[in-house]
Amino acid sequence: MLGAAVAAAFAADAARAPASTASVSAAGSEAIVSVYPVARPRGVMATSGGWAYCQQVRLLARHTGYELLCGRYAKDGYLGYGLRPRRHLDWGNPDYLAGLAASIEAAHRQVGGELVLIGVSYSGFGVATLASQHPELRPDRLIVIDSFLDLVARRRALSPQQPTAREIDAETGGSLAELEARNVSVDGLARLVRAGTRLTVVWSVSADERREFNGATCNRAANAAVLLRLADALSRPVVGWVTDSRHGHDLWDHGRAIVAGRVPGRAEVFRPGGPVPPGAVCG
Repeated sequence: MLGAAVAAAFAADAARAPASTASVSAAGSEAIVSVYPVARPRGVMATSGGWAYCQQVRLLARHTGYELLCGRYAKDGYLGYGLRPRRHLDWGNPDYLAGLAASIEAAHRQVGGELVLIGVSYSGFGVATLASQHPELRPDRLIVIDSFLDLVARRRALSPQQPTAREIDAETGGSLAELEARNVSVDGLARLVRAGTRLTVVWSVSADERREFNGATCNRAANAAVLLRLADALSRPVVGWVTDSRHGHDLWDHGRAIVAGRVPGRAEVFRPGGPVPPGAVCG
């Protein structure tokens, strides 16, 4: 979803940041984790989706004082500019998620402080799936920006000829059962929220967003229907945040405010047994 051209705008500044990093992969794990330390970290921030998505949050982690862990699927060859055709995302691969969860848990034990899972575009789905399928992580914050919470609906919005559709089918086999198995778990999200995780889901309903992704990040199924199911599971209202920004700008323009708890846009309230608020979906 976020291509190299978009990543480049933010990587230019990120490249000037102190580059004390390490890449680790547990034996037999599908997850390769890059670590970006900071002096006196206030906790751990983690994201998923590989190089391009790591670039989106490197400066945010540094400016907000978190040690950053970036997860990359071992099959992914998108390691820099010009390598987009080599991308192979995990799309909820359980072995990858288990390896990434173990790395995050180990880092959080060592660093202490808060644990923040954050993602934009594909990586938003990545961290939501990670957290919901590994609720033992018990993150303090789960932040999903300009993304989607339903992999089945994301695939349904694509024609078979589109590159992203081919990516999903190559990784999952394209079966409905496999897509559902790799999806965000509403029960897992409910368990996290009950345990105290602060869930922030913010997405754009702009015309640009609707056109670029055929509604896959702003239609009813993308986020709204999942939050409504979460409200039913919790038996209490759940809030989602809706903007009219272009894709990615909710993070790029407001990332530090979001981490601080000041979410842009308007609050849409999802009530148990209620309808999806009309302002929560794109036309």
